[in-house]
Amino acid sequence: MTSEERRRFLDTSALESPSDRMFCHVLHYTGCRPSEALAITSRRVMINDSAIVIHSLKKHKTDQQGRLKQAQFRSVPVPASLIEHLDLVFGLRSQLRRDLVIDAPLWSMSRPTAYRLVKRVMDRAGIVGAQATGKGLRHGFGVALVTANPPVPLHVISQLMGHSDSKTTEIYLQVLSEERHSLVMNAWA
Repeated sequence: MTSEERRRFLDTSALESPSDRMFCHVLHYTGCRPSEALAITSRRVMINDSAIVIHSLKKHKTDQQGRLKQAQFRSVPVPASLIEHLDLVFGLRSQLRRDLVIDAPLWSMSRPTAYRLVKRVMDRAGIVGAQATGKGLRHGFGVALVTANPPVPLHVISQLMGHSDSKTTEIYLQVLSEERHSLVMNAWA
């Protein structure tokens, strides 16, 4: 997804319910998989740090010897405004004040419902093709980090996206021509 498509996705998500809008924003700002977003609980929203802790669901559950591995998590910094909106929608600070931090997921929708939500917002935003999916949002997140000014180092992108091998992350270096042009122009600025 291009930066323009990502912007349109966010703008169009405003037509959804507050909870669904926040789901779309979390996908956009964290680059997590929809199934990972569905697993986020209020305990995983770090209000003071402006970060969301994502349970990496695609990591192998056993090592090469077949032993169970510990669950793996990654902390993704997000804009403070996203944290504020999550608090407004889900009452996160209120839960903390009353020591009612709930381990239930913020969203109770199923994976197919989440998929349909993303597709509906993409359709309304006029985004078509392979990028009009949750995976497209994830790829757009990676491309946005690569094309940032200055670009985010590859090893940091790998950590933020939960990749165990930087070879997986290198696909985000193959950016679209519009983004590539922007990268080169930024180098001369």
